[in-house]
Parts: sequence; C-alpha cells; structure tokens
Amino acid sequence: METNKKYDIVVFGATGFTGDLTAKYLAKQMKEEPFSLGIAGRDITKLDALKNTLIAINPNCSEVGIINADVNDYISLLKMTEQTKLVITTVGPYLKYGDSVVKACVEGNAHYLDLTGEGGFVNHVMNTYDKKAKENKVKILNCCGFDSIPADLGTYFTIKQLPSNEPIEVECFVSFASNNPSPIGQFHSVSGGTWHSAIGFMNLSELERQKKSYTQIAASATNRRLVHPIPTQFRLREETKTYGAPLPFVDIEVVLRSAADLDVYGPNFSYGHYAGITSTPALLGGVLGMGIVFSLAQFAPTRNLLLSLRKPGEGPDKEQRESNSFTLSFIGKSKSKTVKTEVTGGDPGYGDTSKMLGESALCLIHDTKDLPEKYGVITPTIAMGDKLIPRLEKAGIRFRIV
Repeated sequence: METNKKYDIVVFGATGFTGDLTAKYLAKQMKEEPFSLGIAGRDITKLDALKNTLIAINPNCSEVGIINADVNDYISLLKMTEQTKLVITTVGPYLKYGDSVVKACVEGNAHYLDLTGEGGFVNHVMNTYDKKAKENKVKILNCCGFDSIPADLGTYFTIKQLPSNEPIEVECFVSFASNNPSPIGQFHSVSGGTWHSAIGFMNLSELERQKKSYTQIAASATNRRLVHPIPTQFRLREETKTYGAPLPFVDIEVVLRSAADLDVYGPNFSYGHYAGITSTPALLGGVLGMGIVFSLAQFAPTRNLLLSLRKPGEGPDKEQRESNSFTLSFIGKSKSKTVKTEVTGGDPGYGDTSKMLGESALCLIHDTKDLPEKYGVITPTIAMGDKLIPRLEKAGIRFRIV
C-alpha cells in the first residue's frame, strides 16, 4: 500500500443518501482524530454544496477535496483510487455498479469498503479480485454497514466468551423498534438503494447461489474444522416466548467466512440468523408479506413495479431515523457453557450504518499497526475485529453480555 497519497479516505457517492450521512459523520470525527478526506461523485455542483455543509459542521473541512468520478468512466475511478489510501463506496446496487470500483481500488492500491448486502456481488468480488488484492496488499471489505457489521462482530464478541476448544453454535435474533411501526412507516425507513438491492436478490437463483457459497466456505476451513449454517427452520425461544424466522441474508455467509478463517470459533462452528418476532399474528403477517414480494420479484413487469416504489437516492428523514433502533440478540452454546449477548444501536439502515462505515475506515487508516497482516477479500472481523468493537461502542453501538 502506497503511503504518499493525497487523501486518507474518499467517500464515493457522497451526494447519495448514505454517502451524504457518511461524509457528515466523518466530518464530525475529524475533530477528534485528524485525517484527510475527499468526496467523490459525478455531480460537481452537488459535491460543492456538500462540502459547504461539511465546513459548517467542521471548519477544517475547508481542506476536503472534490473528485469527479463516475462508475461509467473507469479512468475517472482509477484516478480517484490513485489519490487515496481508502475508498468508501455507497454507490449501489453493487451488482450493477460495484465491479469497476473494486477493480480500480485493486489497480490503484486503495483499500475498499462498501455496505452491500448482495451475496452475489461478494462472491463475484472474491472470485475475481481476491488474488490480485493480496498481491497488491489491498484490503477489500464488503458488507460494512448493518449488513453485516452487527452480526459479524456480534458473533465474534459472543464466541470469545466461550471455550475455543469445543464445538460452538450461535443463533442471532434480529429485531427493530420505531415510533412508526406500521408497514407503511417501516417501508419509508428504507432507502431507494437498499430497496433496489433487496429486490435484486429476491430470486430462486440467489437461493441456489447461497447454497453453493456455504459449500465453498466450508471447503475453505481446511485447517481444522467444520463451518456451516444451522439448517433453515423456524425457532421458538422458550425463555422469551418469541419466534425466530430464518433470514437468508448475506450476514450468514460473512459470519461463516470469519469462522472459517479464525481458530477462536472452535473445532466445529454453526450459525443461524433469524428475525425476532414477538407474536403469532406478526409471524404469519411477515411470512405472507415476504412471500408476496418474493413472488412479484420473479417476473419482470411486477419486479419493475416494485422497483418504482422507491427511487435510488431516496431515504427516511431525520425524524424517522432518530426514532429507529435495532437489537441483535445472540445465544452462544458450547458443550460446557451458554452465553447470551446483545448488540444494540440506533437507526440500523442509515444513521448507524454511516457510523459503521466511518469507524471501519478510520480503524483501517489509524490502527494499521495493531491490525492483522491480512489482505484480499476479507470480512470486517478478520480485518479488524478486536480494534473495531471499541470504536463502535464509542460511537454508540453497544456490545454487552446479557
């Protein structure tokens, strides 16, 4: 990794919904730990306006650089990556717009962070760029937002409370709270980019891809153990009388990849990821709603109709974001011990995702000497688990033993 770069961090897609929040978060953090920042995108006028907003947050942002870069202009992306140590990209859906940015980071010797939840994109990046990224000592980190920082780091936090010489099983139950809990209110908590990404992976081929991914991850854990998902099924948590509905999200793959790489996960590790549901009617309603959306997403006309409901760049307002919160409850079991832990925070999709992205970037830039010498396409836990958790806690995302 070159050290004589103009910027420490560049936010690409900075005028989009999540990019804007991330740039503003970094502007605030610049007061505590100085670094050089660039903002990049294709609309210079919007970038100029954002820079003025950042200066109002922190006068030191007068030094923030503006970079003209477009996913459809690879030369512009390469020029961007050659100027910075690290790129945060919030330009999604990543299956559509992400490949060229990863390629430019590998060739331009810049670490890469995104917030994708698209497992197909992560597989593509691993198969295409892992070897070259290792050769260039570049770190490619996907899923550095709500997908999948809380699940990945929360599982790591949980298994560290258990003996590493015993088989370990971890179940994660995800729940949300809001002062506007209606389905319409919840829908308006979703940004356009996230909605388009979600519709993109709602298809039968994605489920088949996941199965193959689990097999590949298991095969990569050749040094000592088994790593696998808990078989898909609904769970009943007796101690809380709540249900767990399986969530076939990328979080499972990220957690299993961390487990395949790190010895502390035990000789045999399994993981399950569930929506925490408090009542039978809510369970039935959720299953019905997801079934309808999944069915509509299989056909081009109805899929396009779904996509039209939320445009890229749209997202929840500040009042809605500030009313949202999340809890991930973990139950970790080994032969001799059971532990319950929680990861809690505020608005999962945007407010806290911008914190997760920002703190991940700052960790890679400022904690370099304390991080493992691991490169290529790696998970947040593999890259910086022990250093990132305290950063997230300082930012208001809490990890605790229940």
